[in-house]
Amino acid sequence: MSELKAVIVAAGRGIRMGPRGELTPKGLIRVGGVPLVRRSVSLLQKRGIGTIRIVTGHLSDQYYSEFGTSEGVELVHNPEYETTGSLRSLAVGLSGQQGPVVVLESDLIFEAATLAPILQAGSRILVSGVTKSGDEVYIWSRPGQEGQPIFHTMSKDKSHRAEPCLGELVGVSVFDAGETEALKRAALQTLLTDPKADYESAVVHMAETRDIPCFKFEDLAWTEMDDEAMYSRAVSVIWPEIQKRDAGA
Repeated sequence: MSELKAVIVAAGRGIRMGPRGELTPKGLIRVGGVPLVRRSVSLLQKRGIGTIRIVTGHLSDQYYSEFGTSEGVELVHNPEYETTGSLRSLAVGLSGQQGPVVVLESDLIFEAATLAPILQAGSRILVSGVTKSGDEVYIWSRPGQEGQPIFHTMSKDKSHRAEPCLGELVGVSVFDAGETEALKRAALQTLLTDPKADYESAVVHMAETRDIPCFKFEDLAWTEMDDEAMYSRAVSVIWPEIQKRDAGA
């Protein structure tokens, strides 16, 4: 079993999902008959990750119903989920954690091959090519050793920097033991000035003093689901492609 642990940030209220998000946490919305986080947990466990922590908030009772007896899954609650952003939930999820950690967003669906790079030694932020999904977070990098792209910054505004972006944030990142500690510190420092910050803010802050490699997939079947349009695209376009790729893996 891998020493790598996972934290899935799943406390958000899913307001943009409308009535569906009011009734179901985004991470428990079903695609192909399976809740999103259930699929992520299964894929993580198949990669040998035996300790998975899910940070709950909105409709947390549904997560306890789904995972309360699941081996290797720990549920922790962010009691401030209504007044804070995803960074507070990440801080809750990282509390007491040591060693390398993979951080996932809850509203993702992705092909199984997405997780292959997280098993390599060291930290990396997973980046895809253009998706045109509707709520992209763009990544900019700088050259590292042997041309390895090193994370520089990210933003939802594609004009944030003059140079072309490397790609889009997938919502899956892995941090080695040292950078997990650095991320904890960056989270606490960022929350002091902005309690509603998203977790990406702490990653940007940490990267000011640390080199975090990026791993780019030129072609990856994945999407997040922030609203009904993205959900519809996931069901009709992305999920069939994921099934095809996973079957051929």
